[in-house]
Amino acid sequence: MRSFQFKWAAILLIGVLTACTGSSEPLVGDGGGETPSAPSGSIDPVNGNLTTDAPIGSSTVSDGVGVIRVADGTTATSMSLDVNGRLRRYVVMRPTASSGNAPVLILLHPSLTAPESMANLTRVSEYVLTQGFWAVMPEAIGGSWQDDPSGLGDQDVPFISALIDKLVVDGGVDASRFYAAGFSSGGFMAERLACDLSDKIAAFGIVSAALRSSQAAVCFPAKQRAKVYFLGTADLIVPYNGLLGQFDNGVRSAASTIDFWTAQQQCNGEVLTTAIPDAERDGTTVELQERTGCTAGTRLQLYTLTGGGHAWPGGESTIFGVTSRDIAATGLIWRFVNGYRR
Repeated sequence: MRSFQFKWAAILLIGVLTACTGSSEPLVGDGGGETPSAPSGSIDPVNGNLTTDAPIGSSTVSDGVGVIRVADGTTATSMSLDVNGRLRRYVVMRPTASSGNAPVLILLHPSLTAPESMANLTRVSEYVLTQGFWAVMPEAIGGSWQDDPSGLGDQDVPFISALIDKLVVDGGVDASRFYAAGFSSGGFMAERLACDLSDKIAAFGIVSAALRSSQAAVCFPAKQRAKVYFLGTADLIVPYNGLLGQFDNGVRSAASTIDFWTAQQQCNGEVLTTAIPDAERDGTTVELQERTGCTAGTRLQLYTLTGGGHAWPGGESTIFGVTSRDIAATGLIWRFVNGYRR
């Protein structure tokens, strides 16, 4: 059973993000068509901000399912896949002039929204254009992921697994470089994939989601993978200090979540702490903690956003507290995951 805080958050999220669920259509849109040469861009290793050598134009398009912002030189296509007799929708965003063997970042949306909203929330389009990866946004059934292993239903892990297989068969992607990241309930779903689908996904990014007690009890990954978390101390939806004992799917604190993975990934080195420059003066400060010496799952990081709310840092704002502008989670996640292979 889902706890009430996730339910009301999901209901409000539908009003503040930019897309809605609906029927499946084949084409979402093309941001400006072919370009002679895509702008190059670099991601700051400290704050994740993208710097480009030329301005990037963008446009918004709609297919009756949702509205999506696409950078000029990128293409976004709504597609569907039959999984065990059920049609599942997903959106693929890629460079228009995409070369073969591209890495793939799977982005998992929050409750009661849609793939288009996740693309807009994360501002991923410009990263897709300049970094050359594909962003793939699956859609949950009825807008709600089956992210709690103690809840009813187990259709989403097979869906993501089948989606990865289809993308590989269709071609143009590197089967060894699939990554997953999610926000809110999408972050909880990313954690479930870290437990249940680590044989196909090489690294993970988790924003505004901590570890469920029910997930920890049944988490036995085939292989430990690198993970990076982003958690706000002023998050009222997923409290930084946890919700243990209050609900049947109680959520651990940030510290307990990282301690769980520290043990699983056998991180026996020192804990490194770095203060991120407070560049934007937006009421938040950011600290990076990294567990080192992880012999089983390589890197494990936590960005603590003091004063940060239930938000995607550097992304579109929500009404659930302050969205920190000191870092860009999309860029930091991409820098973190892209060196890993399964």
